[in-house]
Amino acid sequence: MRPDRAMRRWWRGREYRRLLDEAASALAGSRHADAEATCARALRIAEEIYGAEDAELTGPLYALSSAQLAQGRLDEARASSTRAIAIAEAAGASADPPLPRLLEQLAAILERQGKAEDVEALFRRMLAGYERMRDPDPAQLSALLNRLGLLLGRRGARAEAAPLFQRALALREGALGARHLLVAEALYNAATFHEEDRPVAEREAMLRRALEIAEADPSVEGALLASILHNLAAAREALGDMAESAALYERALAAREALGGASHPSLRPTLVRLAQVHHAAGRVSAALPLYERALALAEAELGSDHPVTAAIKAWIDEARSRS
Repeated sequence: MRPDRAMRRWWRGREYRRLLDEAASALAGSRHADAEATCARALRIAEEIYGAEDAELTGPLYALSSAQLAQGRLDEARASSTRAIAIAEAAGASADPPLPRLLEQLAAILERQGKAEDVEALFRRMLAGYERMRDPDPAQLSALLNRLGLLLGRRGARAEAAPLFQRALALREGALGARHLLVAEALYNAATFHEEDRPVAEREAMLRRALEIAEADPSVEGALLASILHNLAAAREALGDMAESAALYERALAAREALGGASHPSLRPTLVRLAQVHHAAGRVSAALPLYERALALAEAELGSDHPVTAAIKAWIDEARSRS
């Protein structure tokens, strides 16, 4: 290479690194438009110096996709992310960011676009990659198993989701210990998407373990604690223990109220279930105020003609007829 060309390459490389630092600072400061413009300039220099398919390009492409995603320009973010992944797959271990992080970003974009089938396919592709590794990171693998399990469980594929949660649980227990909060999360997910033909007592046991862990950890999120309490209450209700079920629903309701206030939509399912426990036991005076609160939330969230709203109205009418 001629000396003048070598010098120009050196200067361009120095400018490229400066732009990457500037883009990182802009992203950290949530100046996403500035970050995008800077990343685009850095990318053009990288293409000039290294070529259009060099592994060096994954860095600016990842940052560019991040800036576009933050601005809600999902199609552009997906294009940048897809290009980075193609380069990283060809480059192998030399890519930075590594391929798993690039795939995670694409998954986030696809989720924002509402493309559940594409997200599932991507998660399966990522899982296959982990399965080929000799010693995959247990935290990363368990997180992926958990996310795929949630996706499948919400689509009704409980039989396929359940073993994924069990694997995630085993990995987290092995890597973090039996009392870690992420173990509680895995237990909750495994219990929530429990296979329908398995005994309710198994679900209850997992939820009790999750609750013990959550109650002992001051950093637990209120939403997780409330969800564990609600689902444990439902398990006790299914097992016929109405007294403990009511007490657990009361605790779940208090936890949700502390988190989102007395009028948050998330209170509705717990209000209804607690009202039904009181209703079934003949405690109509306790059930009616809960039904009425749930009705107000349902009308505000779903409208007066929604089937859920109509069902709550019917329960209120029936309870009033017995009072």
